[in-house]
Amino acid sequence: MFQPGRYGRGSGWIEACLLCLLKEEKSYGYSLMEKLNTLGFTAEPFNISVIYRNLRSMEKRRLVASFWTASERGPDKRMYEITQKGEKALKEWIRFLKKRQKLLQAVVDKYESMHLE
Repeated sequence: MFQPGRYGRGSGWIEACLLCLLKEEKSYGYSLMEKLNTLGFTAEPFNISVIYRNLRSMEKRRLVASFWTASERGPDKRMYEITQKGEKALKEWIRFLKKRQKLLQAVVDKYESMHLE
């Protein structure tokens, strides 16, 4: 059963974002942190430990898989990719977020219909 946020406070939202980014392409932790700004996370950068904690948790649950790849400069990088189970979880996340979006939009619409400033 899909339960957003089940794996720790705030981790759910990051999980959905990471799965979405990994569906687009394989990536490594620091690159994922940079790509989060495409999803609106520009005000406060995440501590990289938050990203890696979530990736490890997702790997334990088989939502993502990782492998090492040689780097042109510096040490090897641990790359992450979404699994079939991760793609199913992402679809559930999108269903959940669409429902939440409708709820939030209803509140905004109600407020705006009152013509308050």
